[in-house]
Amino acid sequence: MTARSRLAAPGGQAGASVSTVRVGRQGIYDGERDLVAYELLFRAHGGTTADLSSGAEQDHATSQVISATFGDFGVEQIAGDKPLFINLTRGFFTGELPVPCSPRQVVLELLEDVEVDEELLTGLDRLQAQGYRIAVDDFDGEESRLPAVARAEYVKVDLAATGERFEEVVALVRRHNPSALVIVERVEDDAEFERCAAAGCDLFQGYGLQHPVTLESVSLTPSQLVCLRLVRALTGSDAPIGEIEQLVSSDPGLSLRVLRTVSSAGYSTQEVSSLRQAIVLLGRRQLCSWVVLMLLGGVTSVDTESLTTVLARAAACARLVPTDADVAYTVGLLSGVATVLGLAEDELVETTGVALSVRAALLEGRGDVGRALRAVLSYEDDDPERLGEAGHAVYEVSRAYLAGLSTAMTTVDAVLEQD
Repeated sequence: MTARSRLAAPGGQAGASVSTVRVGRQGIYDGERDLVAYELLFRAHGGTTADLSSGAEQDHATSQVISATFGDFGVEQIAGDKPLFINLTRGFFTGELPVPCSPRQVVLELLEDVEVDEELLTGLDRLQAQGYRIAVDDFDGEESRLPAVARAEYVKVDLAATGERFEEVVALVRRHNPSALVIVERVEDDAEFERCAAAGCDLFQGYGLQHPVTLESVSLTPSQLVCLRLVRALTGSDAPIGEIEQLVSSDPGLSLRVLRTVSSAGYSTQEVSSLRQAIVLLGRRQLCSWVVLMLLGGVTSVDTESLTTVLARAAACARLVPTDADVAYTVGLLSGVATVLGLAEDELVETTGVALSVRAALLEGRGDVGRALRAVLSYEDDDPERLGEAGHAVYEVSRAYLAGLSTAMTTVDAVLEQD
């Protein structure tokens, strides 16, 4: 059995390293019925709705929505350039839990069951100072929530819940925050749309405009132990970038999410050509927030055989191109991730937003890095003729691959070693 054949696609023996990611999406429309934004919704695996009772369950659901949106799908796949409304629980507003996405494209929704007190209001002020927009969800005229309404850029009013008091609640919002945009939820038909428009509402959401759509993708699950080790390294003051890069690169799923996050969340206008560059652009604080979020999302361990082979492929590519080792490692890593996830490489490239040099090497086999990848894949397939066509001698690739395999096995053993 060759090394490459051991990389199982979803449903195969290595399926323990693959999970299904589900996220709901519903459109928000303006008075002309033009789509202007989306709300993201948690979707449990195997269902279309979520029944969440405890605070821990709600935190977990919120973490999964953000993680899936920015790490597994990519924002562009879900919403293009439109704003994304995301429900957050109290801990995210007070600072107990991190908000691991930039404020550029998200609106943070304050749920109706979150107590509005001084600690929460301080958190709202802090997030708004950082550039985040706030929406008060399901406002029903409660006096206790008026200080939050006064601060919000958006206030959502549930038409069905307020009933005959709907116009009164909208007027209350206008008195306390004339600049806020009022979003009506549960708009079921044209008559209700016209009623809400007549009340002076700005935006509209509900089955009368669009039913929620559930999106589904496969994801390489990051290792919980890797995340825990990364948190320790990132919260220390003297962990070098090399150590952090080694920890991130030891888990292909985590590496992929870092690349996707930097691309989709608008951290930089630069093209990303290596994992190290993505880590630097993301920054230690945001990377730590992302890792904590994935721990909250309930990540599990990966299949060690598939993991070792992916890392060996990446390391072998890097050894064959020492003058451009970072790019070569990234190309090998993406190639392995695509195999594990059963995704086409062009689809993977689109969601990670990597540089043209990486695309050319991965998709077209161009340049020194592309030739190295073709040689490594040929070696894994035990095809010496195709390996020679890639411009590398068999002994050279064999030596690089065996060295990479040894490094990969050591890395996996160290990462998975219990403390």
